[in-house]
Amino acid sequence: MLEGLFSIVTAIAEAIFALVSALAEFIAGFFVAAGETLSLIVLGALLIVWFFEIIFWFILWLVELIISLFKWRKPRLVKKPVLWRPKPKPKKTKDSV
Repeated sequence: MLEGLFSIVTAIAEAIFALVSALAEFIAGFFVAAGETLSLIVLGALLIVWFFEIIFWFILWLVELIISLFKWRKPRLVKKPVLWRPKPKPKKTKDSV
């Protein structure tokens, strides 16, 4: 029994470490990909806005579920809000060099 409990705790800890390492890889990859086109301030602003969009989307989704529960209907699709996106930099051509 103790071995089973230990293996469950180990599996949960391993899943948490895997999630943290995947998140770190995602952020590192995002910095590498955005390093050529975005400045650090714009990248930070974009990550903060993205985080607030996800929170706002979750709140809209939760409100829709509560409304559909009280009105006894099927929940409608909640579209992901887009608060802000940076404008792309103009591409360099041979003439502009």
